[in-house]
Amino acid sequence: MAHALADGSPSDPRRDLEEHILGVTESVAALRDAISAGDVERAQSLRWLAPRPPGERDLLSDMAAAEGLEEAVKELSRFWRQAEVHLERVRVVSELEAEVYERLVLPGESLPTMTLVRRESETSPWKVVCINEAYDERFVLWLPTRQISVDDAALAESLPEGTQLLMNGLDGVLAFEDWLVHARGPIDVTAWPENLPGQTPRIFELATALAPDPEPRRAQLRWLLAGALALLRPLGGAAVYRKREGRVMMPAAIEAVVTGAATPAQVTRFWVRFGLFEGYVFTDGLNLLGLPEVEVPVALFDEPSVATELARWLAEAAVAGREVPLGTEVSLGDRSLLVVRGRRGPRRGRSHGRWGAIALTALEHENTGRGSRSRIRAPDHIAERA
Repeated sequence: MAHALADGSPSDPRRDLEEHILGVTESVAALRDAISAGDVERAQSLRWLAPRPPGERDLLSDMAAAEGLEEAVKELSRFWRQAEVHLERVRVVSELEAEVYERLVLPGESLPTMTLVRRESETSPWKVVCINEAYDERFVLWLPTRQISVDDAALAESLPEGTQLLMNGLDGVLAFEDWLVHARGPIDVTAWPENLPGQTPRIFELATALAPDPEPRRAQLRWLLAGALALLRPLGGAAVYRKREGRVMMPAAIEAVVTGAATPAQVTRFWVRFGLFEGYVFTDGLNLLGLPEVEVPVALFDEPSVATELARWLAEAAVAGREVPLGTEVSLGDRSLLVVRGRRGPRRGRSHGRWGAIALTALEHENTGRGSRSRIRAPDHIAERA
């Protein structure tokens, strides 16, 4: 199972990393067992009790604040006793912080979750900060339609081979082999995106949990996009809307991505947004493809736009299958940068996701051993401006 757990860092000795992960997963399982058993005192001893931002709260902390910990544990114990838990990945953020990605299987439902764990020092025990649904692991599409009802048999004729659509009233399922998508609609929406062409009061929604491994995930996304594109035309919509990300996807762009006709730069624009917060340029969207996000500190350069250009170059390289591993030296003219593990997320309380992030930092040659380090050269047009 090691391949499903490790974060891919070549800088951590395998034994130390596995011991690190074991301590993390044991703390998560211990809290779950304590809640299942209704052991309030034990559950309290396993929780991180320091103040936290809203993004690090969960159902247990909210219920405990409203009803008291004893009542919260009592109510949640029934949930955890019936949940079947499958460990998918542990992301080691630092020596003091990690994220545990699991899939909870309940009657009629599969729920991806992320548990944040933290400790005060390298010799302190791990404590659970929060357990929440991994919202980044769900993919939701809105297809505009002017229809009041849908004929699933007629719509199915447009779908890719092997894909089935079965509706029971307003609810149904889109399926292909082991992939299942919850379909519902046409339904009225109150918060309609203003930038979605073909604006209507009704949508047809497709929502699914993404596959936990990169290659099946990308295949799943291609299939789902192909299905959405096939349904869009008979539904009468003009574009597809990615609900969580708030992004419009035009049919021509979807077709290019699905068929492989899009260039790495076009694929990057399709999936990835670039943000700037507290001195870092960062990507948002690579994790959807099973790739690490990218962070570049603006302060590394006299010209701030260089950070954005480097982030875009690294993102396009990852999309093209040329991922840059941790420990790589990036030559930028007469300067050298080092690829290191990125932060937990772009801002406090937010995570980059299960594949984490890579970041660039200045490299001081006199303090490092360069012998076995891999090296790449940034494009000249970026180096000239750095």
